[in-house]
Amino acid sequence: MGFDLLNMGSQGLMTAQRQLNTTGHNINNVNTEGYSRQSVVQQANDPIWWGGSQYGTGVHAAEVRRGFDQFATNELNLTTTNLSYATEREGQLGRLDNMLANSAKKIPEDMNQWYDAVKALADSPNDMGSRKVVLEKAKMVTAGLNDNHGTLSRQKSETNEVLSRTLNRVNDIAKELVDVHKALVKTPASGHDNDLLDRHQNLINELSEYTKVTVTRKNAESFNVMIGSGHTLVSGTESSELRMVSGKPDPQQTQLAVVEGKSLKTIRNDDIGGKMAALFQFRDETLTHAMDEVGRIAIGFSQSVNELQQQGLDLNGQVGQDMFRDVNDPAVAAARAILPVGSTAEVKVYIDDLSKVKIGEYGLAFDGSQHTLALPDGSRQNVIPSGTPPSFTMDGFRVEMAAPLKAGEHVVLRPTRSAAGEISVSMTDPAKIAAQSYLSSASKTQGQADFNITQQGALSEFQVAVSPDASQFAVLDMKGNILQPPQPYPPAGEVVVGGTGFTLEQGAAGGDVFAVNLNSADGDNGNLIKMQTLQAEKIMDEGRSTVIDVYQGLNTEMGVQKASAARLKEVGLVEKDAAESRVAEISGVNLDEEAANMMKFQQAYMASSRIMTVANETFDTLLNVSR
Repeated sequence: MGFDLLNMGSQGLMTAQRQLNTTGHNINNVNTEGYSRQSVVQQANDPIWWGGSQYGTGVHAAEVRRGFDQFATNELNLTTTNLSYATEREGQLGRLDNMLANSAKKIPEDMNQWYDAVKALADSPNDMGSRKVVLEKAKMVTAGLNDNHGTLSRQKSETNEVLSRTLNRVNDIAKELVDVHKALVKTPASGHDNDLLDRHQNLINELSEYTKVTVTRKNAESFNVMIGSGHTLVSGTESSELRMVSGKPDPQQTQLAVVEGKSLKTIRNDDIGGKMAALFQFRDETLTHAMDEVGRIAIGFSQSVNELQQQGLDLNGQVGQDMFRDVNDPAVAAARAILPVGSTAEVKVYIDDLSKVKIGEYGLAFDGSQHTLALPDGSRQNVIPSGTPPSFTMDGFRVEMAAPLKAGEHVVLRPTRSAAGEISVSMTDPAKIAAQSYLSSASKTQGQADFNITQQGALSEFQVAVSPDASQFAVLDMKGNILQPPQPYPPAGEVVVGGTGFTLEQGAAGGDVFAVNLNSADGDNGNLIKMQTLQAEKIMDEGRSTVIDVYQGLNTEMGVQKASAARLKEVGLVEKDAAESRVAEISGVNLDEEAANMMKFQQAYMASSRIMTVANETFDTLLNVSR
């Protein structure tokens, strides 16, 4: 009897001691981040039978259980990923919105100052001082657009650097998880290393900030850790490596890839979640959208001014030259097409119709028999290049292929992406500003056809008349005498009469008359007046927007996106707080509860000690009786 009591008392004492140790461990780690409360699970010993009855044999500590709930933890990981995405997104859009807000004052202000300078020049077209002011204001416009493009480009480079650092940390976490798994494998099969599991969960929590994470059991000792929509990062004691690889065909548009053996498997950027998804979205969507829009503004401003320059006479009586760099300069047109490395194709993108030009990226592919064009909205169209060299038109631009694509090649077309960085003032002589319009007041036009003088010859005054049904045109002198008999309208190319050449595009209405006067007229400001009207002329978005409207629309759009990201962040904070509360209810240490447990286990310890004392006294009594 004494021996049984002594055994039960010692087992009870040891169990209470382990409970006290575990409670002390909990109290000591109450402020340890990621610590999960531990508790001792005690079980009754197997009973014995004696005299037809069952007698208990005491208690023992079965295991130390970690407060953990997989569902609550998974919810916390998901809300951490969503909040990290929203926080990063809001910060990026905030920086971009501030930049655009500052530029929204500078760029429209510079453009308006240029228009004001043109108005001042219209009052005295021959004044060289006023002409110099126009050119200086033009340089301010180009400098502002160049700076805007440069800032966006730097933000793109900085985002790539942040992505690289983030990726390095993700790979480091993967290696640390492998180390934890190896340590867990060494844990005796009869138990679990709860502190190691806490460390494992802390790493998962951090990983959830960067990407969406899914954790599953591989075996009793280790886990599988997957990111995104199921890409394995860690499998037991083996980890994969994430890398940034050069994009195709644009090597600067890097992509995320996972190393699988000796091969690389690319991962969709919009499939990764968390901070990395926000970084990719900012780089590949937000910044490119802003660069495309600012580029479209640069094209709209410079091309509209250049077109009017070509419709007037300068101070020397010559047809005006471009004030800004030609948007269809061959080098610029070639830069709009991104070819695969090693390609022998020669592709150029020319801007034909400013009002129809849209932003975005187009993908041109050739399968050996058919050219397919992927549009920014995700749709695809088959295109058939024709002419010499072969070309096709789409959304206001023309794609010319002087050297063909090879089967399987893919080309990226960016009509406006880099235009704000390429715009510059090409005119150096203020005298070449075309103040005088060579289309005289005798012109009568209802259509939208473009008419331009291509070369000046002996013929300085004439009229180009379009037939009432707009099927033919003829060249007449100012008295109505025929200089060139009726020809089919529109003409196929340049028309030369008396040494003077001109082009007449489609769009003329029946009965339109273009009256040309190439004689210098001192003080004529007709072309400058046309330039003034550009300020309010809706030449963008198929006649719905002015150039400045486009920039203000971009600024408004970024502000709306920033506000949406801020609201998303607020929702994310609420959801994460709720998830953390649920985890804390299960895994958190409550000092009041632990203090109560300490007293309870202390009493159990003392009671078990008393059992051992009673057993000892009983044993001594039995020995004395036997004497």
